[in-house]
Amino acid sequence: MRSHLPPPNVDRDAYRLEISGLVKQPLSLTLDEIKSVPARDMTCVVECAGNGRALYAPPSTSGTQWERGAVGNATWTGAELAFLLRRAEPLPEAKHAWFEAADLAPLPETPRFIRSIPIEKALDDTLLAYGMNGEALTRLHGAPLRAIVPGWYGMASTKWITRVRLEAAPSDNHFMVKGYRYAYPGEDPTQAPPVDQMRIKSVITRPLEGSKQPVGKVRIQGFAWGGAGVRLVEVSADKGKNWQPAGFMGDTQPMAWRTWATEFEWKAPARIQVMARATDSRGDVQPIEARVNGGGYGNNLDPRGELPCRLRACAARGSWSRRSPSPRSPRSRSRVSSHGRMRATSHGPPRRASFPPVTASRSRIARVKPVTRR
Repeated sequence: MRSHLPPPNVDRDAYRLEISGLVKQPLSLTLDEIKSVPARDMTCVVECAGNGRALYAPPSTSGTQWERGAVGNATWTGAELAFLLRRAEPLPEAKHAWFEAADLAPLPETPRFIRSIPIEKALDDTLLAYGMNGEALTRLHGAPLRAIVPGWYGMASTKWITRVRLEAAPSDNHFMVKGYRYAYPGEDPTQAPPVDQMRIKSVITRPLEGSKQPVGKVRIQGFAWGGAGVRLVEVSADKGKNWQPAGFMGDTQPMAWRTWATEFEWKAPARIQVMARATDSRGDVQPIEARVNGGGYGNNLDPRGELPCRLRACAARGSWSRRSPSPRSPRSRSRVSSHGRMRATSHGPPRRASFPPVTASRSRIARVKPVTRR
């Protein structure tokens, strides 16, 4: 569980959320009072902005060297922040909502972790969550109350939130002014754009990398997500020459990750490289080249522009055997497999197999560069 500072122990009975700053009517609410307002369930992805940091080439960025596992998908239950803000009556000059939390720095010189989001986002779909997947929020997940900012990287979704403060300017906290910026080499870091909305991304989770599959139909499946929803996922088994759309299953909420799958068929032993790419509702496609930044943020592809997940299917002594677990439909709330890459093998062009077409109105695509066999 990722946190910037040590998780605090918050007394649920004594807990209060303050809404202050540029408002006409400051509020101080108990947890029961927050639970008394109309509740909303929302399924969405929370991804660390540094997910994939270790996969940059070269991996010389700062921070925890995540590969692909710093992401999760859950159904959150809570009160809409907009509902509470309307009660507080924001003043016209209120442009940003600051989130303050109960976690404290272990050393005096360590800055507190404070984030802010534009007032438009706060009044749109931001949630103050007290439940997760049908159960009460746990301490490590931010109990008794946390923010959920759909479509934004996880650092915006402040845990153990104690105060929402409306101000005219963004937070001047260290983690806003210096941290979480796309600081590109050779450019002025003071002008670096902020890290906020998640970039479009897809991964292949089955078959596993290096697995051997029987001749015939092979099911390829994975997940796709992004801050602007997922419109389409396509898969290629001939190094990007031809692409076929995958079908979607599971959650259709715009900020949830989308489970996708398709099938290819091979009539003879082959060595295949499988690639997937996702496209969001704005038409943005997962890029071939990743532009390295000093913080290692927002990496939505594999090193060297390779497919985030690759599959390998190989012949062994003239026959095929299955060594990986049987592909099965992934659960919408499960974590992305740590087997990020999958590679496939084929001596001839694959024949496309029939599979349900895309049925959802939103989906994502990831673009990948062919991988050199090593």
